Amino acid sequence: MEQIIAQAEREFPFECCGFIIGDAASCEVRPITNIQNRRHAEDPNAFPRDARTAFLMEPKEHLAVLKEIDERKLALKFVYHSHPDHDAYFSPTDRAQACSFDPEYPDYPDTVHVVMSIRTGKFARAAAFAWDAGRKDFVEAELIVEG
Repeated sequence: MEQIIAQAEREFPFECCGFIIGDAASCEVRPITNIQNRRHAEDPNAFPRDARTAFLMEPKEHLAVLKEIDERKLALKFVYHSHPDHDAYFSPTDRAQACSFDPEYPDYPDTVHVVMSIRTGKFARAAAFAWDAGRKDFVEAELIVEG
């Protein structure tokens, strides 16, 4: 948590994003560049929001982490991002991104999403959201930080 909070505070007032990968014994943080500002500048019609209210993971970095997971036989444990000057909640946009291949089912159903609220540049709260197959939606889950 310390690493992703530091990243979120450092990247404020923009959203940060990344992955936490690992196995049963350990976790590793993999920050991913948020390219939302770049896409917004290139095509504001297609990308009307900038990185203050949205994130878009840099595709090559995203794929490199997925390749690492596969090669090292690890799991994608968490996807994380921040909400600058907003609450830690799972927005409709967050859900749409988490279900990018099929709007009714998440891309990574066993992966928990962590959203951090960063207020005036400082960490305020984090919340975790897990897929609930019965509800067919993400629901807030207990966030336990160990070590």
